Amino acid sequence: MSSIAAIYHFTDGSEKRPIVNQKQLNILEQFAISQGFTVNDIFCDKSLLKCEQPEFDRFMSDIDKYDVLVTKDFYHISKNTMKCMSVMKELRKKGVQVHSIENGNFSWAEAPFDKSLRVATYCCRFGTPNDMKQIIPVQNDILKLFTNKKTKWTVIDQYFDESEHQNDGEQIQLMELIKNKNKYDLILVHNLNDIHWRTANFCKVREQIHLDIYSLQEGFLKYN
Repeated sequence: MSSIAAIYHFTDGSEKRPIVNQKQLNILEQFAISQGFTVNDIFCDKSLLKCEQPEFDRFMSDIDKYDVLVTKDFYHISKNTMKCMSVMKELRKKGVQVHSIENGNFSWAEAPFDKSLRVATYCCRFGTPNDMKQIIPVQNDILKLFTNKKTKWTVIDQYFDESEHQNDGEQIQLMELIKNKNKYDLILVHNLNDIHWRTANFCKVREQIHLDIYSLQEGFLKYN
């Protein structure tokens, strides 16, 4: 028996969008069918404000009807990484898989605490330079203490950035981590917002890193 799928999409609702929007919905439906899913419902929000998602809320209220959610990318679920991950965890608890055309799948699993892994830690904090001088060493110590007490992992390097908004070019240490990614088996962070608060940017960086990520807040996110 094939899995029952719902499709979700978001558009700005402008007069120029209906044709493009329908094409995207057709692409999503064909993608779902190609994966062997049976599409039961299509939910589409039409608003200039990304925070207004009544159709997605309606999907969440009927979540027990579905096995799979199909969407273009994870940004469509929420533009904020932390909120997106919160929704993804709720879907996972309900047994609903999420498949996206552009970002693939997010696979959550039990963390391999008992394996000897080479780890790079990363944190990014907002605020004034003086604030960062006090906060970042503490954050780094927490990550290192976690590996020492809870895992068999070895911290090879620790990276951190001081960024006001995580704008392009501000996360210099993160770019350095990406350059050195072959030295590591896993990235350890406090929360996934450290990598980037915008879901689209987080997914982009994740593709560049090509490594599993463990977040103290969200758990173990495998890279498939």
